[in-house]
Parts: sequence; structure tokens; C-alpha cells
Amino acid sequence: MDTIAETIKFAGFGKKKAMAKQIQMFDDRLMDQDETLLAVCASVKGTKQLYVTDKRIILHEIKGIVSNDERSIPLTSISSINISNKLVYSTIEIVSTGNKAKIDDGPAHIVLEIKAAIENLKAMAKTSTAPAGKVENDMFDVADEIRELKDLLDYGILTQEEFDAKKKQLLGI
Repeated sequence: MDTIAETIKFAGFGKKKAMAKQIQMFDDRLMDQDETLLAVCASVKGTKQLYVTDKRIILHEIKGIVSNDERSIPLTSISSINISNKLVYSTIEIVSTGNKAKIDDGPAHIVLEIKAAIENLKAMAKTSTAPAGKVENDMFDVADEIRELKDLLDYGILTQEEFDAKKKQLLGI
């Protein structure tokens, strides 16, 4: 599942363009930092967004017209991912030492996909028998390949479906 497209879809009437613009702004900023945006989840109201990259989790909260708050949790420091369900909406809480990121009332299917993506990223780093430098290089290789695929998508060489399928394959989702 493409959590980015799903998050935009669930943004609701009148908020889809704003959500798409917000996500694109984050994606552009992350690309400038050699980081790849892999998944997004937003609260129903859209005031909180959770961004999953190849390096970290970012919780972005809109607090007012010009006031925002942003917290970052490196993937390597995540100690637990907790989910609680309420009918079609769920709460996801990502905990690390001295920090946590929480989204209330996110669409349940997106929350589950986010959890699976984070667990797969962490598992890729943990289960590898290669030395730490090799694991880091492998993860960077995956991130680089996803960036290259994104460029092909942007140029119209790949369809969204082809991009999503290959990204899932690379991430082991």
C-alpha cells in the first residue's frame, strides 16, 4: 500500500491539496538531506503527521497558523511501537529512550502499514549477519535505489503502481 497516497485520500474534502503540499514539502526537504521518505500517516484532523524515512521517524504537529512542532526519533533508538484500535481509526505510539511520537485517530490500515514498515526497517538492520558498516551500506543502497526509482516515477518512466511494488520489494514489506 502507498501510505502517502492513502494519507492524502483520507485527508478529507478541502484538505487533500494542503496535505499533498505538506507531504511534498517534507519529501523535498528530506531529499536535500539525502534521506528518503518511505511512508506517511496523519491524524484525521490533519494537524499531526508521522513521516517514516530510511533513517528516522519525524512527528510534525501544526499548532497554529505559523507555529509548528517537530520531533525526530532515529530508527535505531525505537524501543517499541504500540497500537490501540477504535473501530476504523487507530492510535500509534512510537517510543524511544526519552522520546515518543504519537498520532491519535489515524486510519487503521495506514497505522498498521506504518508499524510493519518500521519493524521491517529495524529487522533489516538487526538480522543481518554482516558487520555494522555493511548493514549501513546496504540500507543506504536501498535508500539510493528508492531515490532513483522516485526520479523515474517523476519523469514518467515508471507508473505509480510499478514504483510502489518495487519500493515494497526493496523494503521487504
